[in-house]
Amino acid sequence: MDKLKGFRLGDLEISLPIVQGGMGVGISLANLASAVANEGGIGVISSVGLGMLERYGGKGGSRANIEGLQAEIQKARKLTSGIIGVNIMAALSDFGKMLKTAIQEQADIIFIGQE
Repeated sequence: MDKLKGFRLGDLEISLPIVQGGMGVGISLANLASAVANEGGIGVISSVGLGMLERYGGKGGSRANIEGLQAEIQKARKLTSGIIGVNIMAALSDFGKMLKTAIQEQADIIFIGQE
């Protein structure tokens, strides 16, 4: 198989043209995203349902979701110097807060999905 070519996206250099999918409710978290980023791809943290995870309260709600997203981005930053993105569904009731959180935590890329 031929070597996959990297590419530039703005000022980001992606050496492996792989974007890990943002799978919600505890699948696409810091460990998976940082592993992909460490290989040269774009690691993605999903913002969906983070507050439902036991470590963030387990009851859901906007505050738990925001705290979960902050913690996952911060953890990913400790595990990699690669590219970390965040996937946020536009249909979320706390979409604006999640977007603001991803920006404040300096996600490299934000993916916004709609239906």
